[in-house]
Amino acid sequence: MALLFHDKDLIELMEDFYILTGIRIALYDKDCNRLISYPNNKETFCLCMRKNAEFDKKCKISDKNSLEKCRAQKKLYIYKCHSGLTEAVAPIIENDNVIGYMMFGQVLGNKDKNESQIKLEELCREYHMSENVYEKIKKIKYRSDRQIRAAANILDALTEYIHLKGMVQLSGKRLIEPIESYIDEHISESLSVERLCREFSISRTKLYKLMSEYQNGGIASFIRRRRLEVSRQLIKNTDMSVAEVADAVGFSDYNYFLRCFKKEYGMSTKKYLKSLKNAQQV
Repeated sequence: MALLFHDKDLIELMEDFYILTGIRIALYDKDCNRLISYPNNKETFCLCMRKNAEFDKKCKISDKNSLEKCRAQKKLYIYKCHSGLTEAVAPIIENDNVIGYMMFGQVLGNKDKNESQIKLEELCREYHMSENVYEKIKKIKYRSDRQIRAAANILDALTEYIHLKGMVQLSGKRLIEPIESYIDEHISESLSVERLCREFSISRTKLYKLMSEYQNGGIASFIRRRRLEVSRQLIKNTDMSVAEVADAVGFSDYNYFLRCFKKEYGMSTKKYLKSLKNAQQV
């Protein structure tokens, strides 16, 4: 599921956050992939350390765990990463579902400055990092606890503003394909609107709009058509009985399945089977 963002507006807002706080900020999608950051590609301590594969692995685990905790709580989460740096992540929420995150990191509290520098230098030696990484330690941002909390609160407010202004949104065209695939994969199961909205973190209104725009109809009629298309293939290519086919494609009412099949294809299942046999005899 793709998360789209309007580069110009969003980057300008992220730049404003950096001007006010001096702290680097980044946008992540629901699956914990970093999409954009400001400043971009700045050679920070973390970026240098992440050139080490083992350290990078720990960073990814730390990032994933923090984003998952934020998603579970659906609120701002401030924490320390595995190397002791303070970070904060705030969820972008649509229809009570988390669709992305805004995050800042690589900050230390002023009161821990000397102790933190020593620990970070020990970390560099542990991973056998080059001398230039030590210079990056000196450039890490140090803030008071109150400043860190203030920056985090602004970050949290930004996520609501970003969503309100439509700077970040789920892709419609890219979203319809996984919805269709999900329906096919679960064709034998109950596929309610609520289930699909929950699975893809979208509202009922957005789901209806997507189906209307890309499938020229409602979600219920699309699911029914897909069930019937699969049923026709099963009748044609397997030895399953019609009743077994109906059950396999999610029709709990056999008679309803027969009525839908006849309406969709202009013939009963019995006539369809007969037409297949006749075609084989030619």
